Amino acid sequence: MTNANQLPQQPSYKKYLIWLLPFIALTALVLLMKASGNGQDQQSPIEVKKLLVNVMPIEWHDQYVQEVLVVGYAEALQTAEIGFELSGSVVDILVDEGDVVVEGQILAKLDEQRLRAKMNELSAILNRAKSEANLAEISLKRVVKLVNKKLESAQRLDESRESVNAAKAFVEEILARQQTLFVEIEKTKLLAPFDGSVVTRLVDKGKVVGAGQTLFNLQQNGQLEARFALSSDYVDKLSLNQLMTLSTQSEQISGKVKSIAQQRRLDTRTVDVIVSLTEQIHSILPGDLLHIAISTNINAQGFWVPRKALVSGVRGLWSLFVVEVIDGEQQLVTKLVEIVHADDKKVYVRGALQDGVTVVIDGVQRVVSGQKVLINENTQKLSSVTLGSL
Repeated sequence: MTNANQLPQQPSYKKYLIWLLPFIALTALVLLMKASGNGQDQQSPIEVKKLLVNVMPIEWHDQYVQEVLVVGYAEALQTAEIGFELSGSVVDILVDEGDVVVEGQILAKLDEQRLRAKMNELSAILNRAKSEANLAEISLKRVVKLVNKKLESAQRLDESRESVNAAKAFVEEILARQQTLFVEIEKTKLLAPFDGSVVTRLVDKGKVVGAGQTLFNLQQNGQLEARFALSSDYVDKLSLNQLMTLSTQSEQISGKVKSIAQQRRLDTRTVDVIVSLTEQIHSILPGDLLHIAISTNINAQGFWVPRKALVSGVRGLWSLFVVEVIDGEQQLVTKLVEIVHADDKKVYVRGALQDGVTVVIDGVQRVVSGQKVLINENTQKLSSVTLGSL
């Protein structure tokens, strides 16, 4: 008899069915993925594209030329600070700043009333002196007659003659004083010493000025010259009448060394060199800055490379990318270098480099050491251009 509490047993194949179903599903998925890939073509691995770089060969040098740009300034051939030789009150100013003047032109006048009064006084004294001289001559004639008649002594004759000489000398003295006064009156007019222009006017009408006080600053118009303060090392490279090229920010001018000072400035320890401009450029004014380039040979071994070929390195050094053949392929190798001299386009470096090696000259920010590259087919042409600019 069957017990009511006993459950009927499950068939044994159901127990294996639970594990079989997941296995069948997994197998079907694998077969489906494999079937989906059979219709596709087999692709080959993609070949890495090599970067095309511009290079140039470098040459070894045992020295380089250092070009120093020296700054000077243009100045007029003549400049003058002029004023009256006399003291007095300025009664008239006839020119102003910027006016063009000619030699001998009146620039200003002083009050001359006091001098004119002295002139009138001297004229009166001169008239009296002439009258006394005439009287002395008349007296001399009378004394001569009396002496001839032995009515007067020889002593009296000598006294009369000396009286005439004294009267004539007094007349000449008054005339000389008048001439001096004429000169002083003429000096109440301030004249331009040369053709030029008024740079500054320092006084106004009515001002009382002293003797020698500056009223105007004048400069000569026309041809200019340039003054440079050079050290002795650079002065030794120049000679009188040497032709030079001067430059401004916009143009170049030819010049010739006019003079080289034979003494050194105490404040700057430099020597003044004056260069005369051989052509007149109206755009250049006194006070404008001019430049000359002086070249010096410096003994130092190294290589010239373009400035843009350098990459910042470590410990204050710089790096260059050199192309070398490794395992039959062209690869980049980093070389550390030290900058000896630099200008705006190129640098002179030294380091572990050899004559004739090729370095990457641009685009160095896109490459890394060990990278495989291709050399530009126009490398030779580009190198010639780059070397020419160096």
